[in-house]
Amino acid sequence: MKVALVRYRYSPHGGAERYMDTLSAALSDAGTEVRILCASWDGQSAGQVRVERISVPRKPVPLRLLLFARAVREWAANHPGWLLFSLERVPGAEVYRAGDGVHAEWLLRKRALRPGTWPFDYMRPLNLAYLHLERAMFRSPALRLVIANSFRGREEIVRRFGLPGETIRVVHNGIDIARFPLDRKADARVRFRKRFGIPAGETVFLFVGSGFARKGVGTIARAARLLAERGCEAFRVVLAGKGDPSTYVRSAGPASGRLLFTGPVAGADDLFLGADAFLFPTVYEPFSNACLEAMAAGLPVVTTVVNGVSEVLQEGASGFLLEDPFDVAALANRMEKLLSSDLRRRMGEQARRVAEAHPVERNTRETLELLDSAWRARGGS
Repeated sequence: MKVALVRYRYSPHGGAERYMDTLSAALSDAGTEVRILCASWDGQSAGQVRVERISVPRKPVPLRLLLFARAVREWAANHPGWLLFSLERVPGAEVYRAGDGVHAEWLLRKRALRPGTWPFDYMRPLNLAYLHLERAMFRSPALRLVIANSFRGREEIVRRFGLPGETIRVVHNGIDIARFPLDRKADARVRFRKRFGIPAGETVFLFVGSGFARKGVGTIARAARLLAERGCEAFRVVLAGKGDPSTYVRSAGPASGRLLFTGPVAGADDLFLGADAFLFPTVYEPFSNACLEAMAAGLPVVTTVVNGVSEVLQEGASGFLLEDPFDVAALANRMEKLLSSDLRRRMGEQARRVAEAHPVERNTRETLELLDSAWRARGGS
């Protein structure tokens, strides 16, 4: 089997790139010839596979995306013996992993974040490019298989693009459990509080991610304010990731001192091991790796039903699910419950068991089986 993996930009810190590294290594170990097609590469694949750079201009971005997709199609036409497996919206891909969700669905849900300006989103060249590529890819006769990372994502694709359900297979994300040894939690907790100057008696809620608006930082800030107004003071919310905190500091008002924005940080695994609970009230998320990482670290997770991870998280057992990502009172209520160390311990133990049932090896095995079926369907042996 020959598989060409497509990703526009590789960064050693991205979740999709870690997925590519793991998959390419597994493919290589299975005797598959692997190539990675990309425009930008920063790192070394775990599979030691050949990387082919696709040269396209960096700006303007919409044109860059269109030219990259065209160049990948041209490469595939010149290499008909390769199975084209894309992690990007590339018309002509034979297998597509919908790890980024459906862009048309995201724009719909984004309206609640920008009620007065959302019509302009549909006029922006970047969004027009994404929508065009997405529509063309799902309608392409070359598409044999879509791998969705949640049943919710599968339903969105079926509903919006009319693909038959049997064309879309669900493979939930997996986690490398070894990254989160529970015997390190006590030391990590001490280091966490020392690193950020947090008293030992405070409950630490953690958020990790970029794209603050989409992932619910506004709701977190207002919930912290409400919790403080109720007289709950022994807590801190640590928010790690790239973003401008000013809007959210204002939203927290008198409770702004309860929020600690760290910016991007190294050693995120230690943050998960050292925190007490994880908050992720996202507006749209196909399947959050950060939530799965938190569960692997033994943290109860509070997220929303629009997050694909809600399909494996057990309400009231391994975490809490919010019906409305903007329901500040509901989030504050869950945070108040999690001020109980006994509840956090019980829920954290269950969260760890859920993560253990979703190891990265399982994800890789299921993906390899699907790629093998796609390869055989095109006449390969």
